[in-house]
Amino acid sequence: MTPFHIVGCVLSTETEPDAIEECLEWARRLGAEIISEDQSKAVFVRFDSNSGQLILFGCRAALARKPPVLRFGYASAVKEGGAGGHSRAGERSIAQASDLAAAALPGQVLLSSQLGSLLQMSQAEPYQRLRSKRVMLPDGRAASTYEVEPLRGAPAADLTSA
Repeated sequence: MTPFHIVGCVLSTETEPDAIEECLEWARRLGAEIISEDQSKAVFVRFDSNSGQLILFGCRAALARKPPVLRFGYASAVKEGGAGGHSRAGERSIAQASDLAAAALPGQVLLSSQLGSLLQMSQAEPYQRLRSKRVMLPDGRAASTYEVEPLRGAPAADLTSA
């Protein structure tokens, strides 16, 4: 399987710093680098991923709190060279993930159409639960996305198996 790069954005509908911080802890455990964070938003990137584990984590985290307070957006990233030989994600990918998170409802996980297509072609989970959807972005543009349908009956708070 060819590795791909994933940018994720998580937004909290309430100021719950614990919710965002828990997400960042798990994102780091799954090999993601944190790009930015505050009490209501965080952006992270996982370069050279061979699976959709970061997305599966988002699915569980989005529904872990009742009522749901987290919204996730994911996009495929372009890996660019940065200062000192460090890689960084392209600004377009970061903006796309942020826009998708802002367009998502609490408890929802949205993927860019490109990332959803990559998951489907590589048959990486959660490819079987992707549903095509049109959403309105914060700036009023319509976008084609994939929504990840939640697993029915899965324990939402069980983040350890993400």
